[in-house]
Amino acid sequence: MADGEGRRIDPESPVYREVARLYGIAQEVRPGGRDRWNGELESRSDGLHGGLTNDGTLRLSEDLVLKHLTGGERSDDPARQGDALATVLHESLHARVEMDAADQPNAVRAKQSIALDEGLTELATMNDYEEFVRQAGYEHAEKQEPKYPGAVEATSGLLDRATSSEAERTELINKALDQPVAMRWDSIADSIVRKELGDTVPPDAAHQQAARAHVIGEIAGGGWASVHRRNDLGSLVAADTDVALDLAVAELKTHYAQNPSEPYPARVFNPEATLATEAAHTDEQQRAGTTSARDQTVGLADFPPPDAATRIADVSAQSGTPNSQPGALESDQRAPAEHSAITQPAPAFGGREGQAGTAPPAHAGRGAGAQGDSRGADQQGDPMRFLNNQAPAAQATHATPSLGDGSRDAGAPGGPSVNRPTPSRTPTPDRGSRD
Repeated sequence: MADGEGRRIDPESPVYREVARLYGIAQEVRPGGRDRWNGELESRSDGLHGGLTNDGTLRLSEDLVLKHLTGGERSDDPARQGDALATVLHESLHARVEMDAADQPNAVRAKQSIALDEGLTELATMNDYEEFVRQAGYEHAEKQEPKYPGAVEATSGLLDRATSSEAERTELINKALDQPVAMRWDSIADSIVRKELGDTVPPDAAHQQAARAHVIGEIAGGGWASVHRRNDLGSLVAADTDVALDLAVAELKTHYAQNPSEPYPARVFNPEATLATEAAHTDEQQRAGTTSARDQTVGLADFPPPDAATRIADVSAQSGTPNSQPGALESDQRAPAEHSAITQPAPAFGGREGQAGTAPPAHAGRGAGAQGDSRGADQQGDPMRFLNNQAPAAQATHATPSLGDGSRDAGAPGGPSVNRPTPSRTPTPDRGSRD
């Protein structure tokens, strides 16, 4: 079997039956609204612990997971066995909810949602581990440190800011995990608005939704797109998020001091949902023609000349390949068979990974960064260039991002840092790599 190639596990085999038994226990420990596992199980040999594919196939490592699932018998390597059990639990948590929320205006349909999801899922895996192994009969297996340390650290910092006690923290994790992946930022933002802006933002639904949207737009910065792949980004992203949150709260307070009756003019992350909502309020679908095009003569000479800056360059002639969107979300090339967009049915889910790999470079934060001067030339052929310098979620309005496999990951230690935002929102140069 070639590296990374999946081998189908016979449903009648002992190992399949054990995985199915453990999966059922995990679903009982934390029930969900969906069961996205299609019943297919494959072994993998690419160094990743596990993952869930687009169509719901569960792929688990032969050496790191499957051979340690002994039906409760004591293992010669209780640490590896504990990690194998945590992998099954982690993937089971992924399979219990939808990925997308296409009808929600605050849905963040971007990689930042995958990173937050991995952080929340791994924290829940650690919370549920003892009960899971007790019910499964593996009490002797040793609980290990969480995977995704970068995402776990950044997510923990965000939860600390959004809650005031351990009970509230657990409640928020549970609440967020019951939402579609694209709506987990909205759950966190809701807690923040209630905690820090309860006496500022009116309880009206329009005010609350707009306030959450502004908080999300500030805190879901570029570092979140890769923090689940980088151990060293956790503390940096947590600090950047805290600064961005301070700014968002201050801006909302200023707005309501000056315009107490008007919702904050926040960006709409998911315009399609807004259009669908507006259409739902119309009694009929109305098709209307324009009088000028049909009955009047329109002189082209009366129109202003086109702006040369809007011309689309022939980038294929310049580089041989289509120009990529600046700041676009990049696919994770380590598991190409399991890539998908968040808006496709049953897209690839984040999973668990055993070895650190080469991570994609961290995207810039809210500032333009060190490459700001070269952006104009790069964007000549980019039909989505009007979205640049917006929050990452806003970049997913019409160009659906590919979110990758995101198999359960220990992170990668190297790579450039993210750009830290400043209160004045002035672009700052990249601060360089952190060892």
